Amino acid sequence: MSIGIGNATMINLNWRDIQRNVQNNAIALLPLGVIEEHGPHLCLGTDIYTAELYCRRIAELLDAAGMKAVIAPPNYWGVCQSTGGYIGSFRIRRETAKSLLIDIIASLAEFGFKNVYGVNAHGDIDHNVVIVEAFREAAESLGINAGYAFRKEILHHYGMSGTEAYICPIETQLIEVSKSQYPDVHGGDIETATMKKYFPEFTDDKLADTLPPISLAEDQIMKWLLGGCTKQLSENGYLGSPSEYANVDVERNISDIAARITDSIIIHMKRNGIKTS
Repeated sequence: MSIGIGNATMINLNWRDIQRNVQNNAIALLPLGVIEEHGPHLCLGTDIYTAELYCRRIAELLDAAGMKAVIAPPNYWGVCQSTGGYIGSFRIRRETAKSLLIDIIASLAEFGFKNVYGVNAHGDIDHNVVIVEAFREAAESLGINAGYAFRKEILHHYGMSGTEAYICPIETQLIEVSKSQYPDVHGGDIETATMKKYFPEFTDDKLADTLPPISLAEDQIMKWLLGGCTKQLSENGYLGSPSEYANVDVERNISDIAARITDSIIIHMKRNGIKTS
């Protein structure tokens, strides 16, 4: 049984707990995602559950490195560009999502947190644009160290180099955690395996066993990501091979992702002249 969304975050702390974290120079980790369909076998909250899972592991690694971390309430009101046509995918406007995210970061700054890092588990293009813009504005206007942990290999698609003050690049994953020939673009084997292991009550693995693999050509994947025709590309709302979840090395994958994000945060803090121990 999982601990549920938000239960490892500030939601269950009182204001004095938050004050003590601030006084201990704790890093605030902000889980980011959306509420969207993830095929017929996974819950709508898959991305935000995953983001919080990452944050829990990152907090443990930071603590082991001598740095206190606290997890902010998950922000799941992001942008669903690619899957916005499906029932269950909330269509939050870019300007709304951006304003909300800036307000959340501003609140953390007002509490006294000097270092705020966004950890995202949703790959939507517009969603990432919103996060980048929000962290840039926060870093420039709030007088804090605000950084978005962003995959290094796709930075150039967003016109960034990784040297921006508000970006901490995550190194590319070098290990193989899936044996499937079908990439897990959305709701495939890796996401299914992760949800089954850590949030089994929200995963229909028996249904996943029956789902055939869905694979698209590269140009069709871009059509999926850009949205507007996703139902025609995948009637059931997933891309990958959910039925192969048993062949995924989930623990190794989560540990590797958390370690790479943790490293990116520490490097980012040192780059910005912030003491890390």
